[in-house]
Amino acid sequence: MDKYFEPINRLYLSQPFAERGNEGELDRCLHIAEAYALAENAIVSMGDFVRNCSYCFFGGLADLLGLSDEERCPTIPSLYEEFIFSRANQDDLMLRHAHELAYIHLTEKMTPDERRNYILSDNLRMRDKDGVWRSVRHRMLSLEGTSDGCYWLNMCIYTLCHDNQDTPKIVNTRTGECRILTTDDYVNILSSREIAVLRLIGNGLQSKEIADNLCISVNTVHRHRQNILQKLKVGNAIEACKVAKAMGLIP
Repeated sequence: MDKYFEPINRLYLSQPFAERGNEGELDRCLHIAEAYALAENAIVSMGDFVRNCSYCFFGGLADLLGLSDEERCPTIPSLYEEFIFSRANQDDLMLRHAHELAYIHLTEKMTPDERRNYILSDNLRMRDKDGVWRSVRHRMLSLEGTSDGCYWLNMCIYTLCHDNQDTPKIVNTRTGECRILTTDDYVNILSSREIAVLRLIGNGLQSKEIADNLCISVNTVHRHRQNILQKLKVGNAIEACKVAKAMGLIP
């Protein structure tokens, strides 16, 4: 799994599930995922956060990207697809991480029925079977949640792009509202003090220097560091700075 998605993976898996999810709803969602793959020549992966696996369906895009028979498993023991990550541009994966954070930040307080209206849409550059970079559209939506409000089945749809509309956005498919992702979608993820600490980390300052600069204790700096890693779902300060730069929170 890509390093940027390990903390998000843990976030989904650590939800306080009170149930395993209705088998009838799972079957219904599997049929929906398969239909998308057939109708759009898409690769579709539906993550099951209760069972820590993904159900995958492969349309024509899989042939273009050169996925092997071994890669075309109907069920994989992961929430994220290595056959996508291994072919995608790493900078684009980092941006997708930031976009998924914005999606979670927007939808985590919603009911499962409300979440179903929102689709995250962005693009990834991926190498095809001949090594040529192709623009692939990624869409993510929450198909089903558990009765206690947890994310359960999130579906990712990958299709070949046929236009230049690559602006990352979250669309409400019920109302038509389109939310273009900008810095405004990320500013509330971190506090102003956490952003200030992260800026100084990005400038190469150590904890003692940051404490002196902001007139706070070293322990407070350490607490801010931990909060930053937790909120940005990253493993260390270097990754936090990269994600924050992608979000436009720091220069």
